[in-house]
Amino acid sequence: MAIQKVTKKKEKRQSGNFILSTGMIVLILIVVGLSLVYVRIKVEELSLGYEISRNKKKTEDLLKENRMLQSDFMKLKSPEKLEKSAIELGFKFPTQEDIIFIEKNKVVGK
Repeated sequence: MAIQKVTKKKEKRQSGNFILSTGMIVLILIVVGLSLVYVRIKVEELSLGYEISRNKKKTEDLLKENRMLQSDFMKLKSPEKLEKSAIELGFKFPTQEDIIFIEKNKVVGK
């Protein structure tokens, strides 16, 4: 009978140790899993930060290019530049003979 009590106590301790060790394994797995989730979130955060920085740089570059293009456009449409380009292309100012006056109610071509 004494041997049975000792054996039962050992079985209880062993089953208690098994439950304790199983609980520890589950706890360790949960901690490892949460750590991996945390690391993944931090990596994603870092990646998004880099992407935001790239997009800000790209926006600044595009705004700079837009300002330069607007400046070029304003220079090209200035009357002095248009006159110079027209003369280079062979245009000339009209003379009195080049001007045709049309009466108000007269249809041209009939």
